[in-house]
Amino acid sequence: MARSVDLLIKQMRRKGVDTIFGIPGGANMPFYDALYDADINSYLMRHEQQAAHAAEGYARIKNRPGICSGTSGPGATNLITGLVDASMDSIPVLAITGQVVRAFMGTDAFQEADIVGLTLPHIKYAVTVKDSRRLVQEFVNAYTVAMTGRPGPTLLDIPRDVMQEEIEEDDVDVMPEPLFNQRPREPDVHSIMEAAKAISQAEKPVILSGGGVLFSGATQEVLELAEFIGAPIVTTTPGKSSVPETHPLVLGVVGMHGRLEADLAIMESDLVICVGTRLSDRAIGPAQDFERGRKIIHIDIDSSEIGKNVKPTISLNGDAKLVLRELIDYIKHIMAKRPESPLIRRFKEVGEAYDEFMMSQEGNSRMTSWKVISLLNNILPPDTIVTTGVGQHQMWTQLFWKSRTPSSFISSCGLGTMGFGLPAAFGAKAAAPDRTVVNLDGDGSFLMTCQTLACIADYNLPIITIIFDNRTLGMVRQWQDMFYQKRFKDVDYTDKTDLVKLSEAFGVEAVRVDSYEELTTVVKRAVRSNTAITIDVPIGREEMVFPMVPPGKWLSEVKLPPGLELHDKVSHIRTA
Repeated sequence: MARSVDLLIKQMRRKGVDTIFGIPGGANMPFYDALYDADINSYLMRHEQQAAHAAEGYARIKNRPGICSGTSGPGATNLITGLVDASMDSIPVLAITGQVVRAFMGTDAFQEADIVGLTLPHIKYAVTVKDSRRLVQEFVNAYTVAMTGRPGPTLLDIPRDVMQEEIEEDDVDVMPEPLFNQRPREPDVHSIMEAAKAISQAEKPVILSGGGVLFSGATQEVLELAEFIGAPIVTTTPGKSSVPETHPLVLGVVGMHGRLEADLAIMESDLVICVGTRLSDRAIGPAQDFERGRKIIHIDIDSSEIGKNVKPTISLNGDAKLVLRELIDYIKHIMAKRPESPLIRRFKEVGEAYDEFMMSQEGNSRMTSWKVISLLNNILPPDTIVTTGVGQHQMWTQLFWKSRTPSSFISSCGLGTMGFGLPAAFGAKAAAPDRTVVNLDGDGSFLMTCQTLACIADYNLPIITIIFDNRTLGMVRQWQDMFYQKRFKDVDYTDKTDLVKLSEAFGVEAVRVDSYEELTTVVKRAVRSNTAITIDVPIGREEMVFPMVPPGKWLSEVKLPPGLELHDKVSHIRTA
C-alpha cells in the first residue's frame, strides 16, 4: 500500500518530469511532502502566476509540458492568468492544484474555489480527481493531452484527502486512455496535390510561419519549401524564432508592428502558405483585406482554426511537419526548383532603408530602444534565449532582435500579459542552464513580477535582465498619443522607484548604464562570468514604436517613423 500522491510522483518521473514551479500550501502540502525524496527539481516561486509563466518558459525550451503547482483557493486562482496565456499561445503546461477535502467541497470552505469551472473554458482539459485510484491515470491523461494535437494547458485538481489516501501499489508505466492520445490526421492527398498545383502556378508566393512550426519541429521543412520555390518567409510574433532570421529568405515578423519588408511581401503576394498560425488580426489585419487578391493555403493541426478567422482557398489539416514533408515531396515531382524571387531584393532594400533611418535617429535620451537591441545582436551568443515582457520594448525586440535558433524568442503574444518576461526567463534558464538567457523588459512589466529576482538569487540562475526604463506604460501612452488626443491618463510613473536598489534588495547585482559602450561592457562581463544582473537602461518617455498599422486597418495603411520617406521604393503604401 502507498499514498496515491507517492504513486503520482513515481509516474511523473516515468514520464520525464524533472522540474516543478510552484508554492506549497495547506491543500497541496501532501504533494510537496511526496516531492521531498523525489528526483525532481522544485522551485519555490513568489507568486503562482510567475510559476505558470516559468512553466511556459520551460515548455518552450524543452518541447514538453511545464509543470506548475498551487494550493487551493487563491493559490489556484493565481495560476489562471498564466494558464490562459499558455492557451492563447499553444504552450503545453500542466497545473497541479490542491483542493479542500471531499467532505468540504461545495460548502464554501476555507480557501475553496472551483478552479476546474473557472479554467475549463480556456484550457484543453481540467478535472477534480475524487477517486484516489484514478489519480495516476488522470495525471497521465492530462500530461499527454497537453502535447497531443495543438499543445495547450491542462489542470489536475486534487483534494487533500485524495492525495493522502492509501491504495494498492501497481508499479507500472500507465498509458493514456484512448481519448487523450489521438493521433493527428494524415494529410489529405487530394488537398496536397491541389496545394502543390497552386504553388506551382503562383508568381509571388509567400510563406507565413507561425508558432505551430516550433512545436511540430518543422523549421527545416519550412526552409526547404522556401528554398525550392524561391519564396520569402515572414513570421507571426509567436513564430518569430521558427526560422533563423539571418537566413536570406526570411524577412521578419509581419503585422501591426511588423517589419516593413514582411508586410510588403504579404501585400504583393498572390499566394500565402500559412503554417501553424491562427491568423489573428494583429498579424494579417482585417480578414477581408487579407483574402482579397490572393490564394491562401492554411496548414494547421487544429481543424477549428482553419476558416475561423480567414477563409482559405485550400485547407490542410494535420501536423505541420508531416504536411510540409508530403507537400514538398509532391512539389518536387511537378515543378523544377525556382531561383530566389527578384522581389526579395526589393523587399530587403525597404528594410535596409528603415534600419538606416532608425540608426540615424537619436531620440530624446542618450540611448534608444532600437539601438540597444541592435547592439545586443552583436554581443550575445547566437543561441541566446530572449524573453520579453509586453509593451513597446516587446515590439522593438520583434523588429530588431535577430533570432537564430528555434524557440529562442519567448513572449506573451495572444494574451499580451505584462510581467511575463522575467518568470519566463527563469523557466527557460532552468530548462537550458548552459545557454545565455536575457529578459528584455519594460519598467512597467518588470514591476509586475520583479519578485522573481528573489528566485534568481535563491537558485543562482544567471539571468540577464535589461529594463527599458522610460517611467511610463509606453504602449498605452503611445495609443493615448495617437488615438486619444494626447490625453495621458494614469500611464506615467515618478522617478522615486530605484530599479537598481530594488534588484539589489532581492540579492541580484544591478547597474544603471548611460551609454552604449557601458552597456556593451556590462553585458559582455555578465555573459563571460555567467552571473545574474539587472541592467537599467534609461530611454525617452516620448519614444514611439513605428511602423504601426492602426487597429482595424489593412497593412498598407501603415504609420511610418516621422521623416522616413519610401515613395521611391514603395508606391502603394499609404502612410497615415
